[in-house]
Amino acid sequence: MFRPTFTALATFLAVGTGTPSFAVEGGMGAYLLGSRTTFSGVVPAPGTYAGLDLVRSKGSVEGLSLAGLPIRADADIELTFAKVSLTQVFDTTLWGGTPALNLNIPFVLDANLSFVGQTPPIVGVPITDSTSGFGDITLTGLVGWHSDKLHYSAGLSIFAPTGSYETATVDAQNQTINALNTGKNIWSFQPVFAITHFDPVTGLEFSGAASLLFSTRNDATDYQNAPAVNLEAAALQHFKSGLAVGITGYAYKQIGDDSGSGAESTKAFLGADSLSARVFGAGPIMTYNGANIFGQDVSLQLKYYTEFEAKRRFESDTIWLNVSANF
Repeated sequence: MFRPTFTALATFLAVGTGTPSFAVEGGMGAYLLGSRTTFSGVVPAPGTYAGLDLVRSKGSVEGLSLAGLPIRADADIELTFAKVSLTQVFDTTLWGGTPALNLNIPFVLDANLSFVGQTPPIVGVPITDSTSGFGDITLTGLVGWHSDKLHYSAGLSIFAPTGSYETATVDAQNQTINALNTGKNIWSFQPVFAITHFDPVTGLEFSGAASLLFSTRNDATDYQNAPAVNLEAAALQHFKSGLAVGITGYAYKQIGDDSGSGAESTKAFLGADSLSARVFGAGPIMTYNGANIFGQDVSLQLKYYTEFEAKRRFESDTIWLNVSANF
């Protein structure tokens, strides 16, 4: 019989949901796609859980707005960041389920943007920009229920504008720009429902999550991101050794179009009819339960995503390591 440890069941919580920001105004949303994978519908036993994520991503996009600066060129980004996650599962009952609270703190270790200028005064000039620092924190409250092999949860994530943010500047004389930020300068809210079916006899797991992301207007650029639907899923085979392997993926699509004078000027500059964004991602996932680090039992998760069919946001390849433990 397969019995995942509490740290395995908490992986979804320890992963967290916040991301450093460079878009949809900017090429990415407040929520880091692919965060909810294995056991995404499970709220584990009462206790305190901690997680650390290391994420490396490389992507490109043709045409976007960064901190109020519309860029027509094909831009590349390389991003490395870490996230610390703390989760408290309470020893009580709420609406017949188990309540939990998660805090997620991201830190951008290194972010680099590069493109070749296509408009004066930087036509044909290679342009680079970089940044680092704390990002926007995320607070998630959720409640989980269990019914035999079925586990499900509902929650709400709140993304707070704690990262640094300044509107873009262009130094025409030195042919440089300053456009990258570690924060988005907006509040975002994400209701989410997740479900997991796990058979402890066969070790088969199927998990999925659906969420809707709403954001406030960026007052610095008068840019309003349209709401976005996120769908995520994972299928894994768990083995008695503690190892599990499988596949995971996601789909993202904005509902409607971005608005505000910042969005309208970006559309005009790019010659676009719409800024509505979408992207799909898929890749392998592997987890291991029963590892020991500094005398502490931990679970490990490694996953890789390649994105495709992206529109109006970065299309990236991402490798992601998570280490989580309960105390």
